[in-house]
Amino acid sequence: MGTKHLYIETYGCQMNEYDSDRIKNALDAEPTDDPKKADIIIVNTCAIREKADQKAFSGLGKYKSIKANKPDVIVGISGCVAQLYGDTLLKKIPHLDFVLGTRAIPKLPEIISNIESQKRRTVETSYDLEELFEVEPYHKRGKVTAFVSVQQGCNKRCTYCIVPQVRGDEVNRPLPDILKETTNLIEKGVKEITFIGQTVNSWKENGYKFGDLIRAAGEIEDLERIRFTTSYPRDITKRMIDAMKEVPQVCHHLHLPVQSGSNKVLSNMKRTYTREWYVDTIARLKDAVPDITISTDIIIGFPGETDRDFQETMSLMREIEFESSYSFKFSPRPGTPAAEYEKEQTVDPDIASARLSELQAFQKDITEKKNLSRVGHIEEVLVEGESRNDPNFLSGRTDHNRILNFKGTKDLVGKTVQVRVTEGLLNSLRGELVK
Repeated sequence: MGTKHLYIETYGCQMNEYDSDRIKNALDAEPTDDPKKADIIIVNTCAIREKADQKAFSGLGKYKSIKANKPDVIVGISGCVAQLYGDTLLKKIPHLDFVLGTRAIPKLPEIISNIESQKRRTVETSYDLEELFEVEPYHKRGKVTAFVSVQQGCNKRCTYCIVPQVRGDEVNRPLPDILKETTNLIEKGVKEITFIGQTVNSWKENGYKFGDLIRAAGEIEDLERIRFTTSYPRDITKRMIDAMKEVPQVCHHLHLPVQSGSNKVLSNMKRTYTREWYVDTIARLKDAVPDITISTDIIIGFPGETDRDFQETMSLMREIEFESSYSFKFSPRPGTPAAEYEKEQTVDPDIASARLSELQAFQKDITEKKNLSRVGHIEEVLVEGESRNDPNFLSGRTDHNRILNFKGTKDLVGKTVQVRVTEGLLNSLRGELVK
C-alpha cells in the first residue's frame, strides 16, 4: 500500500476530519490533492442535514468519469452517509467499490486488499467496538494543531439528531490512550490539542470525568493549548468548570449548542435542559472564567416552532450575545422522531428562511461589534501558517478562538506571539506584530 496514492474528499464536522486522517494512516498511502492521480478515492461523508447527503452523492458523481477512464481505481464512500444507507449505495452507484461505516476504519486495509484480489464490492457497517480506536490519525508535518478523539457515538437521543443512528451508542476512550496519542502529537511539533466527541464533556471512563481529563492533559510537557468540542450543556459540571479555571493551557472559549431559546421547543427536541438552566450555566462559566467567549448552534424552524418561540430564541441571542453562532433551518432526518413531527407540524419554509435571515443578520452585527472592540488590544496568537487570502500575512487564533492575520515571517509558525489588533472585520481580526 505504501506506493499507492489516496485522495479523500471530506464533508462535515471535526470528527469527520479526524476520521479522514485515520483513513490515511490505516492505508499507509501517499495523500494526493489530485483525484486523477489517485489509486484510491474516498468520499468521507456527513448526514447531519439533508443537504449534506446531497453533497455526498454529488461528490461521488464527480468520480464516475475517472473510474471509466481508469477502471483499476478504487472508489469508496465512508462516514455517516455510508453508515446510514449501507448496501443501498452499491445498488444506486455502479462505480462505487466499497461502503465503509463510521466504526470500520481499522478494517479498511483488508477491504482494499479483497477488492484488488477478488474484484468484490464490499459493505462494512458493523459496530465492532473491539478495534474502535485502534488506528491513530495521520499528521501532516509542520501542522501545529491537532484533533484527538475521546469518544464515539452519543447517548443523548435529541429528537432531530441522526448521530446515534450513524455513530452508535457512546463509547468513551480510555484515558491512557488519549494521553498517549496527545503526547505522540506533541513530539511531532503540535502545540494545541482539541479534544473532540459528539458530546465531548460527557466523557467518563474508569471513575474519571471530563474535568480529570483536562487536568491530566495539562500535565503533558510542551502542550501549550487545550480546546474541546462539542460540549453538551447539561454536562457542564463544577469539576469541569474548576478545571477550566485552574488549568492554564485551557483556552477561554467554549462552543455550547443551545439549539433554541424556547423551553417548549427544547422539550420537543429532548435537550434535557431549560433556557433558564442554560443561562445560569453561562453565568457560572463567566464567574469562573470572566473573559470566556461562547459560541453556539441554533436550529430554526423545528416542527411546531411558532413566532413566539422564535422571538424567545432572539431574546436569548440578545441576552447572551454569543461570539458566533452556527444556525440552520431544520432538516428532517430519516428514522428520527422529529421527522415524524414534521409531517403534522411543518413550519412554512419561507417563514423559516425569514427567521433564519433575521437571526443571522443579528449575529453578524454582534460578531462585528465584538471584533471591533478588540482594536488596540494585544492578543496572544499561536501562529498556524500563512493566511488563506494573502501569502504575505500569517494567520493564527487567539486564546478566545478569533482568527488574527498579521504580517510576519514563516519562521514564526508554531510560535505564540503577541499581536496588536488594528482592524476588526466580520470573520477575523488584523494586527501588527509586537516586537
